[in-house]
Amino acid sequence: MTKEQWETVSSRVRVILNYGIAQTQWLEESRLARFIAAVPFLARCGKAMETSFTHLLTYLASSDGSVKHIFFHKPEDDEDIYARLSPILNFQGGDEAALQCCKDLLTLSMVVNYQKDAESDQAVGKYNPVNAGIWDAEELIAQLKESIQRSITPEIAEFYTVDEALRGYWLD
Repeated sequence: MTKEQWETVSSRVRVILNYGIAQTQWLEESRLARFIAAVPFLARCGKAMETSFTHLLTYLASSDGSVKHIFFHKPEDDEDIYARLSPILNFQGGDEAALQCCKDLLTLSMVVNYQKDAESDQAVGKYNPVNAGIWDAEELIAQLKESIQRSITPEIAEFYTVDEALRGYWLD
C-alpha cells in the first residue's frame, strides 16, 4: 500500500466517521489500522481499494463505543479462531500465503489481547474464550507464531510484525 493509497482510503473513512484532529492523529499513528488497510494490497487481491476501505471502516466502527458490543466475541465464534475477525478477513483472490500470514498476524494480536484482558473481562462479566477455557492462549500463540514465521515477507513486516502482534493492543 502506497502513501497515496493510504491517504485515499483513510481520508474517506475519516470523513464518514467524522474524525476530528485527535482521532485523525491516532489513525495516522496506528500501525494496526494501516496494516488492516494494507492487507488487500500486500496480497494483490482483486478490488484492493474497495476491500481496504471496507475493512478499515469496519475495524474503526467496531471500536466505537456505540456499536462495539455488536463485535464482541461470542460463544459461536469459539470453534474457528478466525470467526470473530471474518468481517475484515474477506478478500477477492490474492496470494494465499500472504493472506494467511496477514490473517495469522491479526489473529495473534486478538488472542494475545484476550489473554491480556482476561482478568478485566472476568471482572465485568465480558465473555472471553480464554476465560471460558475454550481456547488455550499459549498453544494458539505458539501455533500462530510458527505459521507466521514460515510465511512472513519483508513487505508484510514493513506494515506489522510478530512483536507488534504480541503486544496485544487491538487499538494501538
